[in-house]
Amino acid sequence: MRRGVMAWMVGAFLLAGVVGAAASEGQLLSDGELDAEISRNGALAAYVTRNGFPDVAERHFLSDRPPWDKHEVTLYYLDRRKEISFARAWILGRPTIALERFERPLTDADVAALEQIARRRMRSNLGPAGKAEAAARRAEVAASHIGDAAEAAELAAGRAEAVAAKMESSFHRALRK
Repeated sequence: MRRGVMAWMVGAFLLAGVVGAAASEGQLLSDGELDAEISRNGALAAYVTRNGFPDVAERHFLSDRPPWDKHEVTLYYLDRRKEISFARAWILGRPTIALERFERPLTDADVAALEQIARRRMRSNLGPAGKAEAAARRAEVAASHIGDAAEAAELAAGRAEAVAAKMESSFHRALRK
């Protein structure tokens, strides 16, 4: 009986952890969704007007109690290595106060992870011509890597031939003695 109760408790804690982790992950915002958030949040609008659109934008659930809105918007500027978050607070039943919740510098690991997301987002926003150009650039990079690998293979083959010739000459010298 105790084992069954303990198993149910452990299962409940694990489930609660998974649900909490899923709630803390951010939802990527498209350009249209970011524009909608900008129209609702004055502080966010002023910041984006001054600093330009971010490389990546996310919406995060706020687990805080009132007066905070249900979510916050986090902007990531990779070239400035900056993360900045905005939210709204409710007063008298309306979300009237818009403010910056926090700002922090991004680590190298953060930037590396966000660059992949930004590249994917940029590719999805391209039209057919832009996608073709991006594919051509990737093909050029792959071709240069293949060229570098071919040069390295030629150098290695030359060294192997030199070693084989040296071994052959030393073998013939040893036979003459």
